[in-house]
Amino acid sequence: MQLNEKLLLSMATFGNIAATRGCCAKPAGGYWRRSKISLDLLSVSVIERRRKSTHMVKNRIPVCHVAVYLRYVACLTTNTMKATKEKINRIIGLDMHPDVFTAAALEKTTADLSKVLWVQDRLPTANLEDWAKKYLKHGDLLVLEASGNSFEVAGRFHQLGYTCLVLESAQVAKIKENFCNDDRHSSIKLARVYLSGLAKIVWQPDEQTREMREVFFTHRAAVKDCTRLRNRIRTFLNEHCVRLPKGTPLTQQKGLDKALSMHTWSSLQVALITETFEQLWQTEARRKRLEELMVEQLLERPEWAKLWRLMGVRHIVAFALMAMIGDVHRFPTAKKLVGYFGLSPRKVQSGNNVKGYERGMGNTGRGDVRALLTQAAQNALMQRNSPLHKWGWKLAMKKDRNIAVAAVARKLTVAIWHLLKGHFTPLLELNKHLETKLLKIATVLGTENLKEAGFKTRNEFIQHYFKKIQLST
Repeated sequence: MQLNEKLLLSMATFGNIAATRGCCAKPAGGYWRRSKISLDLLSVSVIERRRKSTHMVKNRIPVCHVAVYLRYVACLTTNTMKATKEKINRIIGLDMHPDVFTAAALEKTTADLSKVLWVQDRLPTANLEDWAKKYLKHGDLLVLEASGNSFEVAGRFHQLGYTCLVLESAQVAKIKENFCNDDRHSSIKLARVYLSGLAKIVWQPDEQTREMREVFFTHRAAVKDCTRLRNRIRTFLNEHCVRLPKGTPLTQQKGLDKALSMHTWSSLQVALITETFEQLWQTEARRKRLEELMVEQLLERPEWAKLWRLMGVRHIVAFALMAMIGDVHRFPTAKKLVGYFGLSPRKVQSGNNVKGYERGMGNTGRGDVRALLTQAAQNALMQRNSPLHKWGWKLAMKKDRNIAVAAVARKLTVAIWHLLKGHFTPLLELNKHLETKLLKIATVLGTENLKEAGFKTRNEFIQHYFKKIQLST
């Protein structure tokens, strides 16, 4: 007998029983009578569920047995049709390391019922392509945890024609911790976490976006190294009661000469101070070179250089946004972009506390870009020509300056989303703010780079790239 004939027969049989028993009519006594229906017609959950009196449960909505049964049979029919049409694929969980990796294959069912087909441990990462061609099948889905080499591994699988997903490590790590946490169990748990639907899938950037992120992270490291070396020099001089005059340039030769002339140093101390100054000069030169690379990339892409229209956004912030956002269309709303940077206030509510309380920002989103946007908001708050100046200070007087800065950073992020989407009005003229910003960017490039690009003066550079920004807006 076909499935449709069984469905119609069971529906008719159940309808006759329901009609004779009167399960859809409310009898005297204030409760619903349970119909004596056989187990093959009604689900066990419906039969074993006791119907309590309506006066015992406030606002209780009675449930009709016929409606529950029809919905149950319809779900069975839908699941059967899906199972026959869709091909059941395998889920391959990968626990990747720089030298070795572990793979586990699970059936594509629910997380609790999925069976482990095989587990392979201590496989060399260098032979990843050979292993994939030998053991993977067409239609397999690979999942791995976000780590240092996850995007590179996913790209290698994409080139072979397989689908590879990267799961967010914050959610996966909570489930992986257990009494036994080794590579074999971790690979199985990765596949089960994906089947459960609890782990978030990480967006995989393209090759160009990954390169820009590497430049950004290297620049941030260079900035930290410069700060450490400056503090190291001042600490060493302070140990010998030497205080350099305010404004002494540590990144130039005269800063070293001034430090050597203010105290009688031994030959060993002179060598130590000179070595530290030279390290600072090298790190500062690397930082400047990375800034030049940022400006060059932004000038080649006017659709991102137009972010210079906004107060507080210059080449470093614009490049960080370009490297982290990648494709702006993956954020359907400005609220999604705000949440990606962690600029949305968090709220905690539980129990009798109906209103709850706000916990502020932090611990979510990209903290590196959020710090830059906070600095940009500080700058926009101090600029009287900024449209956010008056609004931000009103909020600061009502609540707190830090809250006002965070709110300005959030509004600045919303403006960035709209500007990248092309929702801003065209730029008609070169205002003083943008002219000053382009002048500073020309200073970062230097005179030699400007001449190599064909610009005799800085004004030519400003007028040329203003037209490009104007056309891209």
